[in-house]
Amino acid sequence: MITLESISYTYPGEAAPALRDVSLTLGDATVTALVGPNGSGKTTLMQILGGLLPSSAGNVSINGTKVSSNDLLGYSIMASSDRDFDNSSAAALVAYASLRQTWDQKLFDHYVQRFDFQLKGRKKLRKMSSGQAAILTGAVALASGAPITVLDEIQAPMDVPTRYAFYEELLTLAGDIMEGRRPRRTFLISSHMVSELENVAEDVVALKNGRLLAHEGVDEFTARVSSITGSVSDVEHFLAAHPDLAVITTRQLGSTREVVVDLRGGTIGEAELASHSLTSSPCSFQDAFAYLIQENDQ
Repeated sequence: MITLESISYTYPGEAAPALRDVSLTLGDATVTALVGPNGSGKTTLMQILGGLLPSSAGNVSINGTKVSSNDLLGYSIMASSDRDFDNSSAAALVAYASLRQTWDQKLFDHYVQRFDFQLKGRKKLRKMSSGQAAILTGAVALASGAPITVLDEIQAPMDVPTRYAFYEELLTLAGDIMEGRRPRRTFLISSHMVSELENVAEDVVALKNGRLLAHEGVDEFTARVSSITGSVSDVEHFLAAHPDLAVITTRQLGSTREVVVDLRGGTIGEAELASHSLTSSPCSFQDAFAYLIQENDQ
């Protein structure tokens, strides 16, 4: 179990912190989606978990024991699409990664076959396409066995079939871990393609301007936002009867009005909606994320 307690970070020369007092706990054998707009602090948080940045304030603990950034370097692996290993050959990258005691060569061999890697020779990663380099780096991260595996937009350069195949392998690995067939690991994955993460992650962490907006299960996160539709007068009467209900956005088309509401304060039953001649529909994961960000802009 990984616990972040009041983590903050300010880059040298910057007045505003990139992370502000972030506290959360990541469970074992979970895949957590990390979402947020550009500049929200996602990469900074991942780099702290990967041991690449020491936090300016706060602590990281693993199973109740505080750890340093140097400890996290040995405990974690971070894979991104930034092409940090472009001057290395594919064979050298794999050879270096395999020095980890937790390295799973059999699992990596499976990825070599599925994704058709070319590891022979001294071909540098910079001569590979962005998609090829990303899937190789991602596969190394999955096969590393690192207890904390951080995937920062690693899937962004991949084409759609490869991206979905990578998600499938991540889910298969997480399932094996959950059922006790492999050692416990925690996965944290970020993406601007928010809709794709709904079927990949169990939990979601949402950041905005370096602050934690939400940390909850994906189903809970999606259920928090609902669209309610009816005539203008019926909607107005309903909202008047629920003055504490947070309205995120509203739009009107003729005599019909739709309001998107945040249901964190409670739930609205179908019978009550019917009594006001209203209908409701759940929002998608992507819409819930977009509405949450919009709500916190207001």
